[in-house]
Amino acid sequence: MPRILLPTILALSLVGARLTAAQGPVYKLLWSPPNLDSPGGQPTVIFEVAPGLFYVLGGLVQNTFGASVFSVTSNGSYQPLYSLPANFESVALAQATNGKLYGPGWNGNAKQWFYFSATEAGKAPVEYPFPGNLGSGWQTIAGPGEIYDIVGGPGPQGSTIFDFAQISDAGQFTILHQFSGSDGAPTGIDLALGADGNFYGVGNQQRGGISPGFIFRLTPKGDYSELVSFPKFPTKGFLSIISASDGNLYGLFGAGGPKNSGELYRATLSGELQTLAYFPSSMALPQTLMQASDGNIYGSTNSSVIFRYDVTTHALTEAYHMAAHGTQGLCYCQLIQGMDGKLYGVTGNGGPWPGIGAVFSLDLGLPRPEPAVAALYPTAGTVGQEVMLWGKYLLGATSVTFNGVPATNIHVTSGQSAWVAVPAGASSGPVTITTPNGSFTTTQSFTVQ
Repeated sequence: MPRILLPTILALSLVGARLTAAQGPVYKLLWSPPNLDSPGGQPTVIFEVAPGLFYVLGGLVQNTFGASVFSVTSNGSYQPLYSLPANFESVALAQATNGKLYGPGWNGNAKQWFYFSATEAGKAPVEYPFPGNLGSGWQTIAGPGEIYDIVGGPGPQGSTIFDFAQISDAGQFTILHQFSGSDGAPTGIDLALGADGNFYGVGNQQRGGISPGFIFRLTPKGDYSELVSFPKFPTKGFLSIISASDGNLYGLFGAGGPKNSGELYRATLSGELQTLAYFPSSMALPQTLMQASDGNIYGSTNSSVIFRYDVTTHALTEAYHMAAHGTQGLCYCQLIQGMDGKLYGVTGNGGPWPGIGAVFSLDLGLPRPEPAVAALYPTAGTVGQEVMLWGKYLLGATSVTFNGVPATNIHVTSGQSAWVAVPAGASSGPVTITTPNGSFTTTQSFTVQ
């Protein structure tokens, strides 16, 4: 599939509204497991599949069910969708550009590892065995057209071999790169899809005790390089990393700094590294990161704090502190922003009895996120050609036009992907997508042949 990135449009349309002093955060518990035998307990992943509808992966396994996928609405309506076989675990789930759900599953005792897929409704589940003795980590990520993951397996003398893998819609595995001794090993929990179309992660390798940690780059074809080395590498925590709308990478150390409570850093894609903030003891052990529609960086800590880093003032502040008694959930939490502007999160600990997790919303008064398109696949074609728009916050799209000519039958397959056919009468020019939150027009043209 030909690919061209639209570099100037990777800066998302960020609305400048800010939380006013008169409006405080509003927390709402959406769902928590009612008992220890509830599929969906210990939730680890959340993403939005339609405005106000979220899919969640719960990692709890029992003798009668495995890790489970369920839906929950912004009003708190719960619906089970799919469970892995009994005692099979999973900690990752992604929605591909075909609309299906993909994730890894395993049973360590039985030494079985596989990838699974299911329809958006949790139907037609299919299992795809891993080649050899490979198994997945946490780094499953949906790219434009394919799923990517860091997988690992046993190596010589008790070591672990890591590979960068591509998983097709049909479950076909392609090993794109094997990490060699000189590459070190991927140690961070995330893969981030950068503004340049490459994947970035955090790795670790002892180099004479001087610079053991680094950010690595992998192209979609598997070409490997090191972006930047860290002068110090406090490895405590998940080592989360994200790609932000300014084109830079933002990452966390769970330790380090004057209080040894954590650090936030920024790395440019040209390899410049800067420490942005040190975490105080009251916000110790930062674990997860995201960017919201105000352009600022948010995340959670092991001390149940949801924090905000203001990219303009460079102030690191507490946005919300989960209730001390734990009934709201005990963070760290995975956080996303919904199409309504609220943050939505999951935590595998705390919540109401029996305390095995919670799904919640947090209204911080953020603006509703506007759509953004980063790439078109393909960038040229005839009338009737299917074209995928790849970007962010595309759910609920109501219109797509090719140089002003409206397309019909918009098929939104995920928050990042929408498919349309080039309409009759279209001419070469920009493509515009509209959702209830706003419109976005590409700076590069689609060529009608």
